[in-house]
Amino acid sequence: MSKKDFSDLEDQIMSTVSNALKAIDFANVKKDITDKTEDTLNQFKSKFNGYSEKYMNLNKKPKNDISTYISKKPAGSVSGIIYILFGVSGSLVFGFSLFTTLILKMLFSGGIISIGSNIILGVGFLFFAVSLALLLRGITLRKRVKRFKTYVRFINNNSYFLINDLAKFTKEKDSFVVKELSKMIDTGMFLEGHIDEEKTYFMLNDEVYNDYLNLKNQQIAKESNDEKLNEEIYDSEKEKIEATIKIGRSYIEQIKNIRNDLCKEEIAVKLDKLGNIATQILSQVEKNPNKIQEVNKFINHYLPITIKLINSYKDINNQVVQGENIENAKNEIEKSIDLINSAFENLLDDLFEDVVLDVSTDISVLKTLFKQEGLVEEDFKK
Repeated sequence: MSKKDFSDLEDQIMSTVSNALKAIDFANVKKDITDKTEDTLNQFKSKFNGYSEKYMNLNKKPKNDISTYISKKPAGSVSGIIYILFGVSGSLVFGFSLFTTLILKMLFSGGIISIGSNIILGVGFLFFAVSLALLLRGITLRKRVKRFKTYVRFINNNSYFLINDLAKFTKEKDSFVVKELSKMIDTGMFLEGHIDEEKTYFMLNDEVYNDYLNLKNQQIAKESNDEKLNEEIYDSEKEKIEATIKIGRSYIEQIKNIRNDLCKEEIAVKLDKLGNIATQILSQVEKNPNKIQEVNKFINHYLPITIKLINSYKDINNQVVQGENIENAKNEIEKSIDLINSAFENLLDDLFEDVVLDVSTDISVLKTLFKQEGLVEEDFKK
């Protein structure tokens, strides 16, 4: 139901109530109903606020002299050359020995010579394998030193950088760069290097890393406070919703009590209908608390007006003499209850709008799936 519909409803109700009051020739009753109605119209207001804020900021430090934080002789610059020299020398010597032994074994097979050649082959192969391992180790270290120099050029005196940017610069995968930087830190190539937990940033020195940790701790504390605040807001809103629903149920209970006093009157049937509709509205709000805004006016505005009207009906109905004015007032109030029932039915129907939309969407999805699987009647006919 639109706000305009409720505005029209309010105008109609107030107009009908006014007519009912004019029809009653008892000044004290008229004054009582008017005062109570005006008090009710200005009684309740509600307002909800939500807060959410997420951000992460890493302060950029002034540029530093990178030479202060890198090794003058990075690991592998000397040892890598030594490994390569021993590896090449060993590979040549033991490779030639293996080759020579194989030739001799082919020429002189059998007896002591054969046994001796097998021993020489075994020992030679072992040393040849070790030599190859030294060579590969030396090449690996020298390549790392080369990449280290490339990384240093990329850093260019910056205090930190995105690992993804370095990966793009070197045309390597992020995971490879992270692994390589970790090894360079472990071997002392970067004297104070650090990588954040998310493997996103490389920080050149302890100062920047400490700033990062401080910012992270502040962010964690802020998120914790925000979460606590959101929980408090949620709890507060939940309490307000529960309180509002509780008020609505108390109004419904009052309507039922008045209805029991008027059980012999025609208005009793209308009040039964009103109580049922109001109960369904509150039940729907309990299932979907986000609908509370849509029914706030129903609970805090129209239900109190309704109670005032039917209390007035009860008062004038108890008059011993039922004159024309009293009958007219009772008729006007009954018309008001009909109007309220109609409006509340529309409100209840609007509360099911999302349910209908969800059902329609589910049905549409099912139809599409059935059609894809050839399970609809049209496909069977084909």
